[in-house]
Amino acid sequence: MPKVLYLHGLDGSLSMEKRAVLERCFEIVAPQLDYRNTPDMFDKLSDLFVSENFDAVIGNSMGGCFAYYLSLSYSVPALCFNPALNYRPFDIALPELKTNNNSIVFVIGGKDTVVPATENFTWIRRNPNPNFVLKWYNEMEHRVDITTFEKEVEVFAQHYF
Repeated sequence: MPKVLYLHGLDGSLSMEKRAVLERCFEIVAPQLDYRNTPDMFDKLSDLFVSENFDAVIGNSMGGCFAYYLSLSYSVPALCFNPALNYRPFDIALPELKTNNNSIVFVIGGKDTVVPATENFTWIRRNPNPNFVLKWYNEMEHRVDITTFEKEVEVFAQHYF
């Protein structure tokens, strides 16, 4: 079973319901993270990524941002739900973007006002990774409903593993 790092959003956590979905497809490591008070979060996540030897990364919102950068840094597939790529409430230290051919799936909610959907879409279109898939859900807001989450996790698992 593929080993996947799951990164929750800002001030969030992984719900038991979503954990159950993930565990049907993957061996999951889902640390509780304090993004606000850990300015070197990317370095800490990189150390974890290397020591655990993950096959992929999945993240939501702030976790989706870090999932994107980890994916580019370690050439593994990523599933990013409403990633905070262009809009964050505070500065975070991130590495320079690299181009590679790993697969990144972006799931964007058209009604997301926390990470404005159209701004996110514009940023993703300028993304240096040529091998990405963008999935747009017109009615989805920032919080990803369990039905969409389950569908996208299962498609990701089937397609990449």
